[in-house]
Parts: sequence; structure tokens; C-alpha cells
Amino acid sequence: MIVLFRSCEANLSPGSLGEGFEDKPRWNGHGKLEILRKCYLSIQQGLDKEDWIIVIDDRTSDETLRWMSENTKANFRVEPIASLDDLRKTHPYPDYHPVTANSCPDLMEFLVGLSEQNPDELIYVCEDDYLHVEHAIDGMKELFKTSFDGFYAPYDYPDRYTLDTDRTSEVHVFKYGHLRTIPSATLTIAALGKTWLRYKYELLRAGAFADDSWTWKAFRQSKCLCPIPGHATHLQDGCITPFVDWEVIYDSISTSS
Repeated sequence: MIVLFRSCEANLSPGSLGEGFEDKPRWNGHGKLEILRKCYLSIQQGLDKEDWIIVIDDRTSDETLRWMSENTKANFRVEPIASLDDLRKTHPYPDYHPVTANSCPDLMEFLVGLSEQNPDELIYVCEDDYLHVEHAIDGMKELFKTSFDGFYAPYDYPDRYTLDTDRTSEVHVFKYGHLRTIPSATLTIAALGKTWLRYKYELLRAGAFADDSWTWKAFRQSKCLCPIPGHATHLQDGCITPFVDWEVIYDSISTSS
């Protein structure tokens, strides 16, 4: 298994990339660095020495990178990306300001290249503010030991139960509970390298425009499953996966080395 952990210590939420870069409140008032470290530790529980964790370094301090390397059982490496100024210079659409201010172009290019090198490997792209239950990575690995070759999103989006009330889902049973199909997702998703490559050009376009809409097409063609209750949650106010006591999980994780 390869985890691409997209790390950024800047206290900007994914929805704050527009004009003015307004910040959005973090979950329960917790700071971004604490959230980053606890989320990083939450995925370590299912990793072993044969796995890899590759940190996509988007403004992460040397101190935090050292801490990450010291707090994983997996093989570890850092993949730095261009600075914001350099991204604006090299972006194919430099006047489209919101997308020139994030790591999406470099991330997607790296993901495509990694998938080409590892077509049969499970690759999990994980943003740095997603907290996982203890068995989240084990459950992910278990699913991909079967013949399943679609996508997997460990986050059970709460808005699926309010905005998507006219949609239907398939429900499946596996070792760790129930799974449902979902029509789209943001970029905390797992798939085999060869599955990512089915959507190579959609991914590259999505990187240029910081656009998640490619998932609607991909999930119609290659099913995406999500556990219920969720095995991960986005730690931002209003985005918490229901029916899991995330405060207890958060408080149980110590970030001291």
C-alpha cells in the first residue's frame, strides 16, 4: 500500500482558495498543526514496514517532516511541490487565480506517474485533516484483497443524507460492516494504480482546475464504495461523519514523540 499524505501547515481550509483567502473555522477550535499530526497518526495504525507513506509537502516545516519520519512504521519519503509563486508562474491558466494557489497540478501529475509505476498497488490519497478510526486502513486493505477494482472513500459525507435524498445507493456487507455506493467525492480516495490510470487525463485536467467533478464520471463507470458509519471524517465544522464519537478518538491520540 502507498499513502500519499497531502500535508500543509498553512491554516487555510479547502474551501478558502478564492479571493481574499478567507479562513474557515477548524473543528472544535483545534489548531491546524495539531489536527495534521493527529490525522497523520490515525492512519499509522494499519500500516506496516512493507507499506509506503509519501508526504506531498505543501508548506510543511522541517520540524514536522522530521516528526512524521519518526512516527511511522512504513517506508517514508517526502515529495516536495512547487511554491505558490512558482505554481502561478508555471500554471497553464495563470489568470484563473483560485487554482494557481494550491498543490493540485503537482499532486495529480505525481499520482499519475506513481500509478504508472505501480499499477497493481493500492494507492490512497489522503488530505491532512481527515481523522481515521483504528481499523480504517485494515478495512481498506481487506476490501482490495477481493476482486473489487473501483474506488474507495473512507469518509461518509454527512450531506449525502440531506442533499442526495433523491438518489439511491447499493449497500454491501464486508468484514468491517456495511458499504454504500456514492456518486462523487473530494480527494481522499483509494484505488489500485491501474484504476487511477483509467482516468489519467481527467486527473490531469482536475489538477489544472482544482476540480473534483471528474469523480462523477469515474464513479458511474468504476464504482466507489464508502463505509457506513464512516471510517474517517473531515475535521472541519459542519463536515463530521455521523454516528462516531470523533472527540474520543481525537483525544486518545497523543502527538508527543
